[in-house]
Amino acid sequence: MPADQVFLDLEDAVAPLAKPDARKNVVAALNEGDWGGRTRVVRVNDLTTPWTYRDVVEVVEGRGRALTV
Repeated sequence: MPADQVFLDLEDAVAPLAKPDARKNVVAALNEGDWGGRTRVVRVNDLTTPWTYRDVVEVVEGRGRALTV
C-alpha cells in the first residue's frame, strides 16, 4: 500500500552532532521533494532538550508559508 504520510525525524534517529545538518536536509526535502500530495510530518526533539528551539525555528523559517499546522 502506498504511504499517505511521511515522517521526517529530527529526534532520536539523528546523532547530536548531526542535528544542524539534519535540519537543513529536512527543509530541503520539504521544499524540493515530490510528495505527491502526501502529508508530511516533522518530528522535532523533546521540549526539554537543547535542540527543540532550533528544530522549530529552522523548519518554520525554511518552509515558510507552505507549512501547514
